[in-house]
Amino acid sequence: MNSKILLVKNIHIDRQYTNVLSYTEAQMLELCQANLVAQADNYSFLRPTGSIMAGFTYSQCLQANYIAFQNPDYSNKWFFAWIDDVIYKGDKNTEITFTVDAWSTWFDKWQKKTCFINRQHVNNDTIGLHTIPENLDVGEVIEEDFEEYLTFGEDNSDYYFVIEGTYNPITNKDFVGVNKINGILNGNWIFLFDVYPGSVGIPEINNFLADVNNSRKIDSIKNFYILPKWICDNIGTTDYNKSSTFGNYNFKLLNSTDDIVEVGSTFNIIKNFKNFNPKNNKVFVYPYNYMLISNNVGNYNIYKYEDFYGENPLLTVEGSVSVGGSVRLVPRNYKNIDKNYEESLPLAKFPTCSWSSDAFTNWLVSNAVNIGSQVVSTGVGIATGNVPSVAGNIANIIGQFYQASLLPSIQGGNNTGDVNFSARKNTFSIHHMRVKTEYLKIIDDYFTRFGYAIKKLELPNITGRRYWNYVEIGSSEEIGYGEVPAKYMDTINNACRRGVTIWHNHNNIGNYSLDNSIV
Repeated sequence: MNSKILLVKNIHIDRQYTNVLSYTEAQMLELCQANLVAQADNYSFLRPTGSIMAGFTYSQCLQANYIAFQNPDYSNKWFFAWIDDVIYKGDKNTEITFTVDAWSTWFDKWQKKTCFINRQHVNNDTIGLHTIPENLDVGEVIEEDFEEYLTFGEDNSDYYFVIEGTYNPITNKDFVGVNKINGILNGNWIFLFDVYPGSVGIPEINNFLADVNNSRKIDSIKNFYILPKWICDNIGTTDYNKSSTFGNYNFKLLNSTDDIVEVGSTFNIIKNFKNFNPKNNKVFVYPYNYMLISNNVGNYNIYKYEDFYGENPLLTVEGSVSVGGSVRLVPRNYKNIDKNYEESLPLAKFPTCSWSSDAFTNWLVSNAVNIGSQVVSTGVGIATGNVPSVAGNIANIIGQFYQASLLPSIQGGNNTGDVNFSARKNTFSIHHMRVKTEYLKIIDDYFTRFGYAIKKLELPNITGRRYWNYVEIGSSEEIGYGEVPAKYMDTINNACRRGVTIWHNHNNIGNYSLDNSIV
């Protein structure tokens, strides 16, 4: 007749096991004594079967929501239980029905084991370490920051006007054979002209073209286009200048090379937001925070910050000399690939330019000798009486003149309507994107409350946070084993399958505003 029972009030753990305590039996007993309504120790064996007759007043029982009891004649084990109902039987004679709190009664009697974890709080929240999709509504994204990569200024100093041709008016030589430009065979010389602010340099191009035309070599001009200087300057050039009858001009002659041109730059990974300070670092990974790079003509790639490795995440841009240029952006050290060409982004072509000359005059000059010979032959034919032959020759000559006169002035590369280039937007734009603050707060609060999706086999993490840990195991998993009756262990496992919040201090239950940082 020495079994003990404690009548307890203000216990905040719930019978659905959504909120439990990481208390040992001794700590639970201390909690009950701190919230004691009444106690008695003159009972016979108290069975944990759901009902006892207690020597407490009905009024005392109405104050309580919890009990603790012990049968020291048989065991020192304390049982903890929720009061389901109290029934008045008489003065100091009240029937109490109860449900044993399996978690609090047996928490320190089982050991956790490796099992499949759906989600839980982590003890290492390094940015980029946790990327399992959460399937949360992210709403719309906004731009956190913006930068341009390989920008062009308001003047023309960042690029060359490029003329490809087979005739060099300075050396007065025709190009014979091929050379290599970025490893690609090319049968032209490549002339580079600076065009400075205020159209300075354009007269030099005109002087060059006039000089070529005067040499009856205008048809040697094959292409006329624009290229960024960084492509050409990294190859190497040779300077030329000439004082012609049409005026002075200077150009650079592009050297031959097997190598592709590459420039690179690091960028900053967004680890802080301008108007929001999250508690959980998972909001700094995709799809909540990422980088979008656009070529400003409708093409873009999304890059995840967490997939770059190394101290200095790097973007490189490769370029080669061709009509309109060939440029692409390549992420470096991305997804464990040094140069991830599969996720490269091309740049729009640079404009091709137009030029013109008098095609008929050029044809006339270039064919003057042949025409003269044909006229002489025709005269000889008339003198010898070979009229049919003469008539055919004259008709042929006249036909050649007529066809040549119908030719329009030579015009090349008529693609000058490149609005993107004219607007100085033929570059890569880096947009640092993130979820709107409204949604970020919701997502961050969710992580604070329920931790992260884990989806793997590991030991459940029931401690390690300052105030609470959330654990949710697989639907058929067992969180642990030990000296616990099977029905109570089933109750504990089922609670963990639904998801349970394990509080480390009873006074803090339900207070999610606390800084639940890693201990």
